[in-house]
Amino acid sequence: MKIQISASNALCKWMKLDLDRIPSIDGKRIGTQTITTDAETLAWQCHVIKNHNNDYNGTVIAVEARSRYVIIIPDLVPLTQAEFEELFLGRLFIEVVNLMLDRRAIEESVADIVASDFSAQDKQFCWFKNTDLSVNGHVSDAESWIRQSCDNNDVTAYSDDEAYGLSMHINEMHKRIAKEGRNSRFVPIERLLEDALFRFAKGLANGSYPDTPNGHFPSPYPKPIAVNKQEPKVIPDNVVCLANFRKKKL
Repeated sequence: MKIQISASNALCKWMKLDLDRIPSIDGKRIGTQTITTDAETLAWQCHVIKNHNNDYNGTVIAVEARSRYVIIIPDLVPLTQAEFEELFLGRLFIEVVNLMLDRRAIEESVADIVASDFSAQDKQFCWFKNTDLSVNGHVSDAESWIRQSCDNNDVTAYSDDEAYGLSMHINEMHKRIAKEGRNSRFVPIERLLEDALFRFAKGLANGSYPDTPNGHFPSPYPKPIAVNKQEPKVIPDNVVCLANFRKKKL
């Protein structure tokens, strides 16, 4: 599984990162390319906001591309990429297991199996300096929630539990993605749960699903359309070449 981190300018500056930008085929929208989650890739738009009255500590906001699910990690000092990846994976694991248990998609007795599956999967991080403007709108919404909540409660930074509680409040709200149409409203928690069950709970499904191996949860991603490559037709020896026929007539 590939985990794509689309890092904002602020995050790159805070972490002192010198990252490549996502290549653009047509040379347009360099630095603002669309990021996409699919069966092989989990894509996140990541940003940092400075804590009130503190130019050093920050709160990381990560929003997943398909579900618009937000993870908030508060009161951090600048991290290395390796430290960020370790922290992010730990937080992602806790949140997806909590989702599975809270929504009763799995029994508590099999949580260890999910943990083993999560740990066993090969995860490759891929970092870019990029801001997907569509996903970033949800990052900005989360930032507004954090700022307003801190002001209302007269705090400079959240604890982990408080940040998790706020993120769950945001993740239970209905969202909409413009390119999916005006009526395509969804709840981030439900979409991320679909993804997590597909990736990390193989063999744990009680029911069966069409076109899905028994015991597995279905993929929320459409299968790629197969392109039929037609073999070039071989012209039989007894077929007259039209060009040669015309030359003979002339």
